[in-house]
Amino acid sequence: MTGVWLPLAATALAATLTYVCCIRPMRRHEGCSPVAPERTKQSVDEEIRRAREELRLLRAQSAVRTDPVAAPERGPETIRP
Repeated sequence: MTGVWLPLAATALAATLTYVCCIRPMRRHEGCSPVAPERTKQSVDEEIRRAREELRLLRAQSAVRTDPVAAPERGPETIRP
């Protein structure tokens, strides 16, 4: 019976710490994570512009890789002993 008290005490301590550190602040709307920045029309437009630029660059890189004119032709590879 004495071997049961230590695991029970550890479980109770873990539950108490979880409540105090996580659940109670969330119930008070003080969550553990920082508040997300406010999104404005300008910030959304800037994010869209950056995403479009990144997509354009990725498409350009993909076109260079698949373009047979831009990529040098490789002959059959030989296996050397």
